[in-house]
Amino acid sequence: MNKVSFLKLITNSETINVQEEIPGLIFLDAKQEYPIANSNSIEIKGIDGELPGSITYSSFNLIIRLGFDGFDSIDSYLAEDALRKLFFRREYYYIITSDSPNKKYAVENPQIAPSVKDSSTIEFELTFKVYKGYSESLYLTDQFSLGDGKWQFENGLVPDSDIKYKHTRTLFEIFNGSSDTIDPRHSHKLKIRIRLATETGFKIINKKTGDVFEYIGELKANQSFLIDGGYPYKDQKRCGRQTNHGIIRLAPGYNTFEVWGKISKFEIEFVFPFIYR
Repeated sequence: MNKVSFLKLITNSETINVQEEIPGLIFLDAKQEYPIANSNSIEIKGIDGELPGSITYSSFNLIIRLGFDGFDSIDSYLAEDALRKLFFRREYYYIITSDSPNKKYAVENPQIAPSVKDSSTIEFELTFKVYKGYSESLYLTDQFSLGDGKWQFENGLVPDSDIKYKHTRTLFEIFNGSSDTIDPRHSHKLKIRIRLATETGFKIINKKTGDVFEYIGELKANQSFLIDGGYPYKDQKRCGRQTNHGIIRLAPGYNTFEVWGKISKFEIEFVFPFIYR
């Protein structure tokens, strides 16, 4: 069975199938350029070599080729006009393709280079800057299911049927199917929703990374608690002063967590996308 090729554009309000908007347009292929690492090393006079700094990644290009086959030059003109209207916007958006249907790329408006083959046939090369420096899973983990075929795993681990992202026990595992560590300090999305009752506070410990988040204070079972990236919220109000300002990261693969404290009525949920280099 032949794979159906597609190119889709995801905005804040809708998902657009580009071929349906422009009859005669064909998705040919997509090529992702390699990651560009920044070492952020520091040279100090009088000392050999460099002091290594944290490694970050620059944006990279996603190059997409499209073909158009119309009846005459008027069709070609209309196709080019439609491409301009679709891809040149005042808002950022995501791109997904049939080459990697479970990944999405956060992109800026592209550079478009048309190559006219004849009066009715054109090949377009669209170069998008993926400004985040990584691609993401199409869905977040609160929509996770192994059986729906909508997830890609790129860290060499075979997932099992016990993977889940909501737990009621204080010792549990969170599976990160990314090819990189989820780290809020790099603006990676990670929300940890917590419900529990305590008079003294609690600690969340990721045994794989050594990260510890501690909250000191009372929390009732009917109150909400959210760690959104690096910021904690109690009943939607910032409460960083009642914490150790700890950051929770997720290494690729399985992360074992333990929650300490005199707590009851415990429930925790991790919501994030997988990220890919």
